[in-house]
Amino acid sequence: MRVFIGVRLPDVIKEQLGAVQEEVKRASLKGSFTDPDNFHLTIRFIGEVNPEQKGAIEAALICCTADQVPFLVETDGWGYFLKKNKWIIWLGIKENGQLHQLYDQLNAELLVQATTVADEVAFIPHLTLGRGIVLSQEWETLSKVPLPSEQKIPVTALTLFESVRVNGKLVYRPIADFPFNGQTIQSASSKPTNP
Repeated sequence: MRVFIGVRLPDVIKEQLGAVQEEVKRASLKGSFTDPDNFHLTIRFIGEVNPEQKGAIEAALICCTADQVPFLVETDGWGYFLKKNKWIIWLGIKENGQLHQLYDQLNAELLVQATTVADEVAFIPHLTLGRGIVLSQEWETLSKVPLPSEQKIPVTALTLFESVRVNGKLVYRPIADFPFNGQTIQSASSKPTNP
């Protein structure tokens, strides 16, 4: 199974991201746009794992979240990664020490459990709106489109997600939630769930 660790988003934030995403669609010739049900904040991509590795990841998540306290992050401006002349366009997250501390602690716990190697990719928290995008206008034009005022996103748990295809559609299926100072909550695995 292909997995990653992230933060679920409230439905109201998903709706606001959908409106922002429409601006990207209008400025694009083509691209693969994130399904609103799949909007999330990635904390750590893992990749393919076997059942033993999955158990170790869950153990790391239990340790990482045991003493965490909830906090808020806020959205920021437009951002992008450029890959082979195609764009990955996202909405950024304001610099947040608690979020970076959580990321560092998670990486440390994953290494203790010997489930992963050190993350060699810089942690740039963001909410992906679309991938493989070919813009029909200059980036500077799109980046000047006004965004809603900063949205506050509660970070109260980490979720282990599985990336699967369901009837040809990419779905990020929650496997289990790990609430801060709480108990693990297993998600229904028989069908995709909307966080």
